[in-house]
Amino acid sequence: MRTICKLMVLIVPMLAFSVGVSGQNCSKKKLASNELKGKYDYRGQSMFKQMASGDSATLNVVLYSKQNYRLFVASEQKLGNVNYQIYVPRKKFTRVVKDVKQRKVPVYKKDPMGFYLYDSNGEKIPDGEEVIQDTIWTRETSSINDLVFDSRNSDIGYWEATSGKTQNITIKVQVEKAAKKVDGCIGVYVGCEFSNASQFIR
Repeated sequence: MRTICKLMVLIVPMLAFSVGVSGQNCSKKKLASNELKGKYDYRGQSMFKQMASGDSATLNVVLYSKQNYRLFVASEQKLGNVNYQIYVPRKKFTRVVKDVKQRKVPVYKKDPMGFYLYDSNGEKIPDGEEVIQDTIWTRETSSINDLVFDSRNSDIGYWEATSGKTQNITIKVQVEKAAKKVDGCIGVYVGCEFSNASQFIR
């Protein structure tokens, strides 16, 4: 039996993916073809909403480890172009200065060729002191979002990935503006199947 993947979704408050304000149930509409859905299981995971021209939404979706995913957005034709981007967080390590300490060190005499001069005991001949700086470095970690999919530049219309670890991804959806405002249904499809993959593949 195919394992149904787990899903937790955090949705930006400006848009709740549920039944639209007009009362129509967008989840009952067939927005995506079977060919687009492929072999993935979308039960209980996809989100549907009535949106209008010029609307946008941002969603954070949790991808669970060792599962194959297919994600895409489909909409009613009357809405026109509905674009979406998918971002995956990546840790960025930056080398920064933690502290700078000063200390005095002896300076020794040198000949015109740059070689040290020695006394009769074979010791370097002192020539005063100089102050040097010791720089202590550390590493700072920050998180940035890598754009891994943009529907405007895709010929296949979906994004597939295998998550090697449980992590959040971000989906940003935009409905193109129009001279006359139009309402229609969109669906954010999150399909998955179980995998034994050990790393995240983009």
